[in-house]
Amino acid sequence: MDALRNLMSRIVVRFRPYPYTIALPQTGFPPLRFMIHNPVERYRTVEYGGERVLWQALLQQLQPQDIFFDIGASVGLMALGAARICKQVYAFEPDPETRASLQTNVELNRLTNVSVVSWAVSDRSGEVQLYSDGAAGFAPTLIKQPRPNAPSDEIRVTTHTLDDAIESGDLPLPTVIKIDIEGAEILCLRGARRMFSGEFGEPPRLMVIEVHPEFLSGFSATVADVEALIDSEIYELFDAQERDAQEHHWYRRRDASAG
Repeated sequence: MDALRNLMSRIVVRFRPYPYTIALPQTGFPPLRFMIHNPVERYRTVEYGGERVLWQALLQQLQPQDIFFDIGASVGLMALGAARICKQVYAFEPDPETRASLQTNVELNRLTNVSVVSWAVSDRSGEVQLYSDGAAGFAPTLIKQPRPNAPSDEIRVTTHTLDDAIESGDLPLPTVIKIDIEGAEILCLRGARRMFSGEFGEPPRLMVIEVHPEFLSGFSATVADVEALIDSEIYELFDAQERDAQEHHWYRRRDASAG
């Protein structure tokens, strides 16, 4: 009977008219609420974007005084979960339609410690083309990706570096960073050299990067180039996992507790 009830529940959800709100459990806190507008947003929340283990593991590493940067926040699964734990969360999402869903979800959960950042993180300030099919498509990207049904609509977006934003005071110095930006992780790291070297103060104690070997070639880079940007005297790689065509690399500052 329980199996039948679960099956019927999934069928009802699948054919529920959009938009609707779902509640996602979070251990130790009230459920997180998300407004669902399409099947892709449902996958990114109800199914954790296929990264439930990563979501749970990262939340377990967070501390109450953390300032968390979610670079490539999408509709907010990681950012909202982190906001229940951290002092402050900065959720970076340059795609306008996805960012609107992110902002809606922040408001649904009445979170006052989440700042939504509209610009794309890169290795220089300026404007670039963002390839996106909106909140119902694949994750937006700064290059045309070599895969079927890749985002194709072009949107002009502003870019900044983390170094410039921190130096100017527009952003604080983060303690934890998650980067998932479809190959542009190489640009993010290039534009944060001074932050990671400790020029502005204590570098982030923890960093999780979703590395995209398939897309890095579009930026004339490789996984080795990504790894070379992380100072081995300051950071150590303490975990790495593969998921489909991506790799999750976990780094911690060598003088910091594993948490």
